[in-house]
Amino acid sequence: MRCVIFGLLCLALTEGLVRVPLVKKKTILEERGLLKEIMKHSQYSSEQGYTEGLTNQDDMGYYGKIGIGTPPQYFYVHFDTGSSTLWVNSIYCKSSACTYHPLFDPSKSSTYQTNNQPFSITYGTGSVSGIIGYDTVTMGELNVTDQKIGLSTSEPGSHFAKPLHDGLMGLAFKPSDGTIVDTMIQEGVIEEPVFAFYLSSDSENGSEVVFGGTDPSQYQGQINWVPVQKDSHWQLVFDGFEVNHQATGWCESGCTAITDTGTSLLLCPPQYVDTLHQMLGAQQDQNGNYVFECSEVSSLPPLTFVMNGAHLHLPASAYVLQEEDSNGYCSSGISQSHDEYRNGLPYWILGDVFLRQFYSVFDQGNARVGFATLA
Repeated sequence: MRCVIFGLLCLALTEGLVRVPLVKKKTILEERGLLKEIMKHSQYSSEQGYTEGLTNQDDMGYYGKIGIGTPPQYFYVHFDTGSSTLWVNSIYCKSSACTYHPLFDPSKSSTYQTNNQPFSITYGTGSVSGIIGYDTVTMGELNVTDQKIGLSTSEPGSHFAKPLHDGLMGLAFKPSDGTIVDTMIQEGVIEEPVFAFYLSSDSENGSEVVFGGTDPSQYQGQINWVPVQKDSHWQLVFDGFEVNHQATGWCESGCTAITDTGTSLLLCPPQYVDTLHQMLGAQQDQNGNYVFECSEVSSLPPLTFVMNGAHLHLPASAYVLQEEDSNGYCSSGISQSHDEYRNGLPYWILGDVFLRQFYSVFDQGNARVGFATLA
């Protein structure tokens, strides 16, 4: 399931880069006057309860503000490397999920065009359908013209009812789908076909995505590059997986993974998830969820992903969610992926639990993703 926090986009153009800082969700909730509304309306609830989402999943997704149309209409969207479509709530949407969101009104944009082509997307959680339009997208001083945009007409269920989920900005490596990065490249508005993420934990400020290059102040040392499959959700193959610096043997012939800012957790192949938690010393609570004693996190072993010769370490402070329950337990940030194998290899999803540990660079020009040590 994709879980979310909320961030406010402020943009600056610096040396050919489009820099996107992210701030706390509370800022946006106050901006929209939703702090009280959250506690009043049932449509803000997910299956697990929206209140839990607000308190326990604060650093489990990243949002930013964009403008669509002329003049711009503003929306908070999820920057998602695991999907390829940019879509927002529209005035055509009659689902309850759209009730408490800004709705794009194409009649108020002088640059909007459409051929009424339908679209439909099913995510790991939630689905959306609607029509395709074309309009200008603004991020600060950057204008991307003639961008393909989905206008929702139906959003069944409660997933997209959460109060800041106005839509998604798909950033997958799928040029055939016409992502906004592809349009940026075609229109020549970024210097390099590259974008990069720094994702802080909720207790820290400074999260950002940069379009057109990287921000060297956010990382140190070299970027460790890994080739990715073209026309994919940044899918790579890695060479090994270790627990406490000991090889598991699970990736002797390689493992495959997608690099997905739209997935909150680290998702492990289902055939290994129980064994992995046992190796880490996790316990299961009364609901069958894996938990750790919060007081023991500092003594838990690290995980290591061997990628193109580099050893990328994930400490326990990264894979244990740092929100303590009344019994002194913290939830695991590791869950199971939907498929055991993809392309014949064990299948992982490198979500935000993994990505927060590194400066992550997505290079469309060279079909590769890079990971660097944070500054």
